[in-house]
Amino acid sequence: MRVRRTLAALCAIAPLVWAASGCSDSSGGQVIGTRGLTFRQSVQDPVHDKCHAFAPKGVDRVSNNTGIDIVLHKGLNCTDPPGRPSSYLATSLSATTVLELGLWRSFSTVGWPPPVPAA
Repeated sequence: MRVRRTLAALCAIAPLVWAASGCSDSSGGQVIGTRGLTFRQSVQDPVHDKCHAFAPKGVDRVSNNTGIDIVLHKGLNCTDPPGRPSSYLATSLSATTVLELGLWRSFSTVGWPPPVPAA
């Protein structure tokens, strides 16, 4: 019995499409932190399982323009001083800190690590 060309093509292409979709890194995009009108810092394509620092003085507004969620920390090295909780920021959202609690000084990513190590 002959196999139709369409069915044969689908059987050959489907595994390739499935494999390619699993190799995308969803952390692509920018996390942008600002402090007032004078300071702006952006982190392009943040790496999973790594702490990313904002400037030593910190930022008071963060925009998450990536495909992954992040956690904002009040301390350096993704730590939080007592009484200053971290903040969860979902993808494509922005947040402004309550100044009494301090500025954000670092952030970490949330979610699954990419299937291919970042270069």
